[in-house]
Amino acid sequence: MTKKTKELISIFIIGVVVFFLGAIICQAAEKEIRLGFSAPLTGSNAEMGVAMKQGEKMIIEEWNAKGGIYLKKYGKKLPIKFFIDDDQSRPEVAVSVGEKMITRHKVHAHVVSAHSSLCMAVMELAPKYKIPIIGFQTISGEIAKKVTKNPARYNYFWKTGYNHYAYGTGCFEVYKSLIEKGLFKPKNKSIAFVVEDTDWGRSIAKSASDLFKTIGFKNVAIEAIPRGYTDFYPQLSKFKALDIDIMVSVIVDVSSGVALAKQFHEVGLKSAHFAVFYPNRPEYIPGAGKAANYLVWVPLLVDTKVPRQKAYEEKIKNRWGKRVTMNSDHLFADDGLGILLEAIERAGSLEPDAIIEGIKKTDRQGLMGRYIFDMKNHTVRDGKGYLELPVAQIQNGKSGTIWPDDKATFSYQNPPWLKN
Repeated sequence: MTKKTKELISIFIIGVVVFFLGAIICQAAEKEIRLGFSAPLTGSNAEMGVAMKQGEKMIIEEWNAKGGIYLKKYGKKLPIKFFIDDDQSRPEVAVSVGEKMITRHKVHAHVVSAHSSLCMAVMELAPKYKIPIIGFQTISGEIAKKVTKNPARYNYFWKTGYNHYAYGTGCFEVYKSLIEKGLFKPKNKSIAFVVEDTDWGRSIAKSASDLFKTIGFKNVAIEAIPRGYTDFYPQLSKFKALDIDIMVSVIVDVSSGVALAKQFHEVGLKSAHFAVFYPNRPEYIPGAGKAANYLVWVPLLVDTKVPRQKAYEEKIKNRWGKRVTMNSDHLFADDGLGILLEAIERAGSLEPDAIIEGIKKTDRQGLMGRYIFDMKNHTVRDGKGYLELPVAQIQNGKSGTIWPDDKATFSYQNPPWLKN
């Protein structure tokens, strides 16, 4: 064997040793699973952020109580370390928080929660840094559209919240079901909308309108109103003159919803009323009083008559105190983070591509429904058999689920002003 050959063999052996030592050192360096979170912890949306923080802490504590997540690559369980920072409900702050989580804290995945506008900004960090970015409770369909147009670019971005089009589907499905059962008998097959003058409001109206057309309904009016609007007499008078069968209101502000409910009865409108979102806020029923009764609305994400949600409510009170009221933000946090933690366990690794593959294989029964991702838009599927948005009715000052049938905790009551 020549001297040169011996030198080459020595170099090869040293290279192999260095490679394996590097791998061992790299594996040994991973002592924890680091996850970052952006949430509104101050300002008008702080209640939302605090609830999500509580839900996230609870599920992480549960996993850590069992030693963390077993990762096959390292042959052991690693504990989960939780980083959270205030995004102040501002997109530029949320991006700054995300950058800090990724570059300073070296998180293995980052979560942006609560606001779709923030998610639209933060999702751009996924292709930039090539680490998993997850959107919790970010429902704008525009996010899914971005992914659909360029799924390769957003390979590392996934969204655990439904798209807002699901509201229109819920409206359609519940009335279609009531008509088929003979519980609701439209006279003219006419529908009208009063919606926030935003893409969110108009797109929900369009999706519902298109669906109702398939069963012979005619959309006779769409009235767009600004945020905070409280004088609905002109719109309601118009709807009364048109003798509509169904009025759909798509509103965020509770004050607007309360005013609409009271003026609906003052004008004497004889139609069904379906509402989107605002009855979800706990102050709506006390504000509207008896005028809220018989309202059908979506989404009733929290219904303590559902056994798994009732059990979760008890866990929340045991952890955070009896005065804490469970809301949908707790549920979004538990379901969304549960998806991510299970994906990491499934991956058996902290490599970004492995985690993404774990996310793709998600099939989870959560507190609010079954979670399976649509590979085209990286958003969880909604509708029957998937993440269903329960439709509720207010009866005697309380809300209960009336659709889908297999999750109903109330039986639908026809408003007394509708004569069938």
